[in-house]
Amino acid sequence: MSYFPTEDRDGTTIVTLTNGDRNTLHPELLAEGISVFQTLAKNPPDKGIVLTGAGAHFTCGMDTKVAATLDKAGQKQAAAAIDAFAAALHRLPCALVVALNGHTIGAGGIMALAADWIVAAQGDHKIGLPEAKAGLPFPPVPQAILDHWLDPVWRRRLALSSHLLNPVEALSAGLADELADPAQLIDKAVACAQELSSQPGFKACKRQLRAKANAEIDTILNG
Repeated sequence: MSYFPTEDRDGTTIVTLTNGDRNTLHPELLAEGISVFQTLAKNPPDKGIVLTGAGAHFTCGMDTKVAATLDKAGQKQAAAAIDAFAAALHRLPCALVVALNGHTIGAGGIMALAADWIVAAQGDHKIGLPEAKAGLPFPPVPQAILDHWLDPVWRRRLALSSHLLNPVEALSAGLADELADPAQLIDKAVACAQELSSQPGFKACKRQLRAKANAEIDTILNG
C-alpha cells in the first residue's frame, strides 16, 4: 500500500498522504514521498497538484515513537529525508495547492509553506510549528522555507512559542490563504490549482519567485 496514493481529477493530480489515524511521518514514508514528487516534477500535470491528508488529519508531523528508536545515524538520515522531501515539494515546477483537512503540525506546516496556495478546512483543528516544544529543531531546508515564506514576526512567534493556531488564526498568520467548508475542501483546492495553472506565465513567475530559495536549498543539499 502506498503512503501517497494519487488520482487524476480533470488534469489535476491529487496526492493523499495516508498513514494511520494521524498521518505521521517516518523515514520510509518520506523516501516514498521524495520519489513521488520528484517523478511528478519530471512530468508535471497540466493542471497542477493538490496535496491533502487521508481521514481527519493532514499530518501530525514526525512519528515520535519511530523517532525515539533512532540512533544518531538514524536521526541524521531522518533529518536528511525531511530536507529532501521538503525540497521535492518546493521545487515542483507546476502549481501545488495543499488542502489542510485537519491537524497540521510541525513538518505539516513546512509542507504547507512549500506550496503555492494553502486552502484550510474550517473547523477546530490546529495548525502550527511546535518543534521547540517537541525538542526537534528545524532541519536546514525547512528552516530555509520558513525564512523565505513566513512573515518574520509570525516566524518568531510560532517557532519559539510552539503556539498552535485555529484555521482563522492561521489565515492571519500566513499559514493559510483561504478557508473552505470541509465538504468542499478538495473541490476548492482543485479549482485553485487549475486557476493558477491556467495563467500563461505561472510557471515562469513561480520559477522567478523561488529562484533564491531554491539556490539556498541546493547549497544545503549539496554542501
